[in-house]
Amino acid sequence: MSALLQTPLFWAALTIAAFIAGQQLYRRTGNNAFLPPILTGIVLVSTTLELSGISYTTYMEGGRFLHLMLGPVVVMLAVPLYQFIHTMRKQWLRIALAVTIGSGVTVACAVVLAHFWIGDDAITRTIYTKSITTPVAVAISEQVGGISALASAFVIITGILGALMIPPMLKATRMDDPQTLGLTLGICAHAIGTSRALELGPQQSAYAAMAMTLTATLHALVLPWLV
Repeated sequence: MSALLQTPLFWAALTIAAFIAGQQLYRRTGNNAFLPPILTGIVLVSTTLELSGISYTTYMEGGRFLHLMLGPVVVMLAVPLYQFIHTMRKQWLRIALAVTIGSGVTVACAVVLAHFWIGDDAITRTIYTKSITTPVAVAISEQVGGISALASAFVIITGILGALMIPPMLKATRMDDPQTLGLTLGICAHAIGTSRALELGPQQSAYAAMAMTLTATLHALVLPWLV
């Protein structure tokens, strides 16, 4: 058993199994937004690591295989986007303004709160990347002097809260048309929000994928220079 716990493929397989278990729980609870598969998977893997006494470094020898797949998975979101590309071309100004202003406001609010409430420079620099999908957030966090592991945690927390709060908030304000909902989920809740949009409909998922991609691109170009 000790030798098995040191095997990279064991941890890669365990991560996949934990996510599948989380997905089953999510479906059996009626797609409960409080129990997204990624949250359940994190709890299961973290508990296993804690009980087994295995270090994060050992885990990542297998986890890196899945980490390398994050980029190609994001590219696959071009499939739903392609279905509505003609409509998006006509709305390029609306989309550009939504991405620029929306992502700018979310980052500014988070950074100001972190600066005054926490006061730690490394955490403040890390939280700049909270609204970007994970592979981009980790890369940018390292460039701006943040903590890459903490960046992943901020991204996941932001995504879960965004996927949970955005749909009911927009519904309450009667601004929950498919395009607006998709854009908001993509800008504020990145990949987890886009995953939620995939459940809501093809139009929501297409606009969420577009917003997430543009937000990540904008931040990758601007944040290192700005910070």
